[in-house]
Amino acid sequence: MKIALIAQDPQGPDNIRKLLAEADKPYLLCSMIGGVRQIAAMAEQEKPDLLLLEGQHFSPVELQVVNEVTSRFPDLGMVMLCPTQPLEVLIDVMRAGIREVLPTPLTRNVLVDALERFQQRYILSRTPANQCTVLAFLPCKGGSGATFLATNIAYALAAAENKRVALFDFNLQFGDASLFVSDSPPTTSIADVARQIQRLDGSFLASSMVQVLPNFGVLAAPEAPEMAAEIKAEHINPLFQVAMKHYDFLILDIGRELNEISIQALDRADLIFPVLQQTLPSIRDAKRMWNTFRALNYSDDKLRLILNRYMKNAEITLADLENTLNLKISKVIPNDYDTVTSSVNQGVPAIKLNRRSPVAKSIQEIAHELSHGAVRGSLLRKLFTF
Repeated sequence: MKIALIAQDPQGPDNIRKLLAEADKPYLLCSMIGGVRQIAAMAEQEKPDLLLLEGQHFSPVELQVVNEVTSRFPDLGMVMLCPTQPLEVLIDVMRAGIREVLPTPLTRNVLVDALERFQQRYILSRTPANQCTVLAFLPCKGGSGATFLATNIAYALAAAENKRVALFDFNLQFGDASLFVSDSPPTTSIADVARQIQRLDGSFLASSMVQVLPNFGVLAAPEAPEMAAEIKAEHINPLFQVAMKHYDFLILDIGRELNEISIQALDRADLIFPVLQQTLPSIRDAKRMWNTFRALNYSDDKLRLILNRYMKNAEITLADLENTLNLKISKVIPNDYDTVTSSVNQGVPAIKLNRRSPVAKSIQEIAHELSHGAVRGSLLRKLFTF
């Protein structure tokens, strides 16, 4: 693999070469001293597979340069090397096309792990897509019902559509997705899998999940919030690689926090379902979230708004909501308080508790459309419209 380095520190190339030499890997390194404005020249002249860029505070003009280069060279991987930065800075550089940020000073393990992740992504991008469809659900506002929909649609895909389904609870600090579809407390979590990521395979993944049905399992979030720190960005690719080999659908229940882990997960999703309700705070946050997704270069085809707990006689109508957001609602879930409350309190999926209830019918309809679309590949996005 050919690696290019644009370093601000004259000692930077020597430091990187030393780390690569310690790694004992066949990496070819070319380097220059400079900054963002040298990226295009380096990309054109050296044609590297991966470009390492030292930096810290990029101006909007510099970020635009990065964005133009990543657009012109879509196969070029780009990693930023810098001291630890706040979340808003990370989001800005990711918007420009940089998908990973490594903290400096670099260590051999951090660098080599990043290079191996890039190689895995590079190989995956050139491997014919399998039949696994990745769906992400997240709330526009807390309490929107995203976890209920994610778990119940996952159950419907398995029970009614006979699909092999895995659900990952990526609400890492306070996730409780497994409780929505099972009364069995999880004995292992994503944190436990992360600690043994080197032995992850299909059997190990299945044994680490709460098995709701023979063809449906939930990989739970950590029991204690502080254990969320054990899940690192480098764990995401192995988790997805293994799950996508063994399941027809991978459902992601993602909390509201956007960070390096959740963005990597959303990058892998075929469809993203933000869930909102008929309230002004929910509408406001839906607009903010949509703008963030667009800034991350997610196409509108990838995004599907779901209106949950819909009431026809609400003060804010469906037309008001769509006009305010200037967006189309993809699906409407009716307000069915009794069924949803009983389902959540008992840990029993809605279609199992009361198959003929309004919310159960909506969930079955969505599961059928997703299953029907997944079978036909490219028709998935065309079928799932309101």
